[in-house]
Amino acid sequence: NSFTITFKAVVSTQSTGTALGLPRATPHLASKLVTSYAAQLDRLGLWQWSVFVTQHLPAGRSATVRSTVQRNIIRSNEEEDVACVQRHRVDASVFACGRALYLQYKRDWAGVVRWYTAAGQYNRAHSIFMDKIGPQKIVAREECDMLQLLAPLSDHQNAIQNWGSEGAIYYSYLSLPDTLPKREEDLEAVRHQISSTGHSLNSLPYNTLPEICAVNMMGLRTCTLLIEVWQALFGSSENRELLLTMKTFPLPSDYGIADVITKLSSDMLGEDTFDVVA
Repeated sequence: NSFTITFKAVVSTQSTGTALGLPRATPHLASKLVTSYAAQLDRLGLWQWSVFVTQHLPAGRSATVRSTVQRNIIRSNEEEDVACVQRHRVDASVFACGRALYLQYKRDWAGVVRWYTAAGQYNRAHSIFMDKIGPQKIVAREECDMLQLLAPLSDHQNAIQNWGSEGAIYYSYLSLPDTLPKREEDLEAVRHQISSTGHSLNSLPYNTLPEICAVNMMGLRTCTLLIEVWQALFGSSENRELLLTMKTFPLPSDYGIADVITKLSSDMLGEDTFDVVA
């Protein structure tokens, strides 16, 4: 059709026009013709070829390619994405961002984090994890796949703002063991890991209800783990240090935790009360 012929003529004159003595198309005319041809291909469902044509724009090609991919990502699968990257030399991050944006509208937050991570948008992936996944998954006790989201981000922690006071703490908490090791030196290492993690929970955001509940639940679990490790290491001795360590963990003021600490104080120290600092 006319657009096809005109597009080929524009590309030819842009690359060889001077050598052949032909006039070059002005940037404005070239942009108009290329955009019109790309739009025609897009309307016909040939959006990947539309991407190819768009890359011949004199200026603004990146934004236009990104817009085309985002608009059509629902029609594509990952194999077609790879083919387009290889055939038309589109940056793979464009497709990854497009998929992340699509899943964001579907509220598939885990998928959003995965694709933004794949796109190298580490700060955005981390922010969405903290806002939409971390506290909610802890409260719902659906922690099984959280490490899979955080591990790739951990590899790029130096590029992530607030990683040390947010994502790194979740990563450390989720890395706590479910069962205790047998060897004493391993138990000592776990004791240090639990104590450090429990104290670091104080740095997590503590504003919304999910955040408050999540931090308190993590504090309770670290207390439970620490008691188990402590008993395995020291039996009934050194309990004062245990309780002093637990005081640095974020614990809820309700939920019967005061009674728990009081009982521990009575059983371990022979005391009637023990002040709890949440």
